Amino acid sequence: MLSMLISVRSTRYARSMFVILLSLIGHLILTRLGFYQSTSRRFFTYSSPKSSYGSQSSGDASGASYFTYQVAVAYQAKDRREPIYGNVKLASLTGEDNYFIAKKSNNRLIAGVADGVGGWAEHGYDSSAISRELCNVLKEISLSDSKTLPPKKLLDEAYKKIVEEEIVKVGGTTAIIADFGPDGQMKVANLGDSWCGVFRDSQLVFETVFQTVAFNAPYQLAIIPDDVRKTARKRGGSFIENSPNDADEYVFQLKPNDIIILATDGVTDNIDRKDMEIFIKDREGINDLQAATDEFVSKVAELSKNKMFPSVFSQEVSKLTGKPYLGGKEDDITVVAVKVN
Repeated sequence: MLSMLISVRSTRYARSMFVILLSLIGHLILTRLGFYQSTSRRFFTYSSPKSSYGSQSSGDASGASYFTYQVAVAYQAKDRREPIYGNVKLASLTGEDNYFIAKKSNNRLIAGVADGVGGWAEHGYDSSAISRELCNVLKEISLSDSKTLPPKKLLDEAYKKIVEEEIVKVGGTTAIIADFGPDGQMKVANLGDSWCGVFRDSQLVFETVFQTVAFNAPYQLAIIPDDVRKTARKRGGSFIENSPNDADEYVFQLKPNDIIILATDGVTDNIDRKDMEIFIKDREGINDLQAATDEFVSKVAELSKNKMFPSVFSQEVSKLTGKPYLGGKEDDITVVAVKVN
């Protein structure tokens, strides 16, 4: 009787182990195929049709004793069918976004993105003018200055120039600037809700913090004509006006193979950091930085137009209103990507 009991228990134990083993194998297969990922994760990793975009790529392999950097840029302006754009034509292919890249002879790279405030188009102004001209001057100063200015000082000098020389009549813009030194040190100045993140082994290891006055109201450098300001005051209105001194500063030590993304909020309003990590991990090594950047922008642009996508922006709206809300946030999308060699 005892031997039968042991035999029965052994048989049951073997069957239990077999069931557990089958469950474990099934779990591993499903996990590998991505069935346990969230809707947004799986959707972001789907293959998507190519969208129209602009791009630029450059690299520097000189100076073996120094860090060198590959850089790529891709962008896609949103469709502008709203009535507010009927009276004004934006002069930038990037929409209200803009960017600059300055490569110096000592293996130093300086780059940044800026996002013009779209509301000025309602008043007949080119809302891309301030971000475009700011980036033009940032690049000009970066390349012409004999000594490299810290990002915050660089932003201050560029902003002063467009104000004092009246290069721009009116507008507001965010700005983020990153200085990549030959020693691998990255210095960043950020004003507003554009973003910089560093990915190491597909994991986010550094990011900047958004500066906002309220939801969807970022810090911004502004140029406001006196007559516009007076009219606003009479109506009880005001403007968000910050100075370069309000920018946050960061310093971070980079390592070879780090991937750095500088992006406007057209990216971060739609996908979160985990989405970015998955994208980079799925393209392990990223040998062709330009192709990866093009694909990244194309995918984000596609999601921004998807009315069922649980975007970061839609989830935030749901929290604030207490009502369910879905859909991507259509916006200009600009990305400067850097890979450390």
